[in-house]
Amino acid sequence: MQRFRSMPLLAALLATVYAFADDPVVVGKEEILYLDQLALPARWDPSEATVTAVEERTPGDRPALCFHIPVDHHAGEAKYPIGWPRMYAQLQRPAETDWDAWDRFEFDIQATASVDALPKSPLSFQILCPDRHQNNITSLDQLKLGEWITVSLPISGLKHLAELARIGFNISESSYADRTVLDFRIGGFRLIRSAECDLADLAIKTPVIYRDAQELRVELDVVGPPINVSRGIPFEIRQGETVLRRETLPAQRGRRIVDMEIGELKLAPGDYELVAFSAEHTRKAAFKVVPSPWEGKR
Repeated sequence: MQRFRSMPLLAALLATVYAFADDPVVVGKEEILYLDQLALPARWDPSEATVTAVEERTPGDRPALCFHIPVDHHAGEAKYPIGWPRMYAQLQRPAETDWDAWDRFEFDIQATASVDALPKSPLSFQILCPDRHQNNITSLDQLKLGEWITVSLPISGLKHLAELARIGFNISESSYADRTVLDFRIGGFRLIRSAECDLADLAIKTPVIYRDAQELRVELDVVGPPINVSRGIPFEIRQGETVLRRETLPAQRGRRIVDMEIGELKLAPGDYELVAFSAEHTRKAAFKVVPSPWEGKR
């Protein structure tokens, strides 16, 4: 006879189904992939703490959970009674781990406590890539009692995302007095990117170059859907109102440094401008060409 599955197992299976059910939505000029399944308590594995569902929703009307910690300086692990109450969630592949295709990871969080003030480092958020023995750890120092805040992490600042496996939260009990009671309401997990290919930043790493330079070192921060980014970004090199070169160069998402070939332009000493065009912005960066110290010595 077939048996009914236990409720915890059923909840975990439902969480797996939901993990693949979300589609990005366009809000204004951004695409958002909501990961509301991460607000299911069954997705989290807590230690020295509990995780429960709450009826209260985030300011963005997304579901939330409660990370409840009774600080106890006499419990915890035998060697570390003053320890690190924590909870971790295993991420589903590929629906929850393809962060390289997005610009930011965000969530909303509210802290309440049995004390009047939070310590300097009240809670940490971890992004774990164990195959690389790498944790991206963020101290949520901006937390204030009773206030909802949004934590926003640029994807370009995170490491080893190809091995992304888990996310987690923890406190250090040594930062709190014994018997302090903490509740962190967390929800609104989401990945965000520009709805169009956009250039978030443009900078020239070598703003002064010699006239015989063959390359211009440029730092780009490209955001947006990969399919749009792959179309490239139009650039111009100008001197005053004169356009010396106009072309579309290949682009990749994220912040990176590229060497733009300029040797064939044979730029004379003077002031120039690199101009980039994207869906939302026109970015400009000035550079100067000066005589080479080796001129006349050949």
